[in-house]
Amino acid sequence: MIKKPWFLLLIFLFVSLGSGLLLASRGVQARDLAQAAYNTPTPNAQGQIFYTVQEGDNCTRIFLLTGVTIDDLVLLNSLTAACEIYPGMQLLLAQVDPVTPTPVEIQPLPVPGLPTSTPFEGFAQICVALFEDLDGNQRRSTNEFFLGGGVVSVNNRIGTFSQTLETVGGNPDLVNPVCFDEVPEGEYNLSMGIPDGYNPTTSMNYSIEVTAGDVIVVDFGAQPSTQMAELEVPVSQERSPLLLVVGLFLLAGGAGLAYFFLRAKMKA
Repeated sequence: MIKKPWFLLLIFLFVSLGSGLLLASRGVQARDLAQAAYNTPTPNAQGQIFYTVQEGDNCTRIFLLTGVTIDDLVLLNSLTAACEIYPGMQLLLAQVDPVTPTPVEIQPLPVPGLPTSTPFEGFAQICVALFEDLDGNQRRSTNEFFLGGGVVSVNNRIGTFSQTLETVGGNPDLVNPVCFDEVPEGEYNLSMGIPDGYNPTTSMNYSIEVTAGDVIVVDFGAQPSTQMAELEVPVSQERSPLLLVVGLFLLAGGAGLAYFFLRAKMKA
């Protein structure tokens, strides 16, 4: 039979050993929680940092994990004195000042300057031909030569340019029209004076506008006055033979109708 003092000593040893192991396990658990990696959540727009309660969490574990005391957890989240929490609950850990982003000033990129246009002061050329319009169709044909002795003048409308030249006659294959060179840009009046004994078949005045680099050729037509007179036959002389034939035909037709009318009446 075991004596009572030894029995009590044995019970004391077992209790002491169990208590030591229990305290050691809790110390290891607390140390492990304290050493567990924890990433502090990013504050929201209002500067609040929240922790979402996980399964198995309690206020002590959250304190060891985040460093926020139990009293602060109770105060910040209006918890009971027992610090009762449940999984999925959002616990406010801290309130910080919201971070205001610093505006970044965007410097505009320099825009290279556009090339400026340089005014171009050029000249034009106006050439004039006076031709003998034999057929009077106002267009120069291959058999119609240039007519000399005409006077052509060019004047701009602002009065800063005025020149006069005399036309040259001859075969267009051998003679060139007269030309006004170095005519500045602008609007001009071009007029032609024809020689005596000729009548114009085209307009003798034109308004033209020239720009730098233009080469303009203008034709004027004229016809001898005698030829114009031959072409202008009086209308009455042209139509009198025709009217005579028509009149005779009508008279013959009337006489025939009268004859047949009288003959038919006599038979009746």
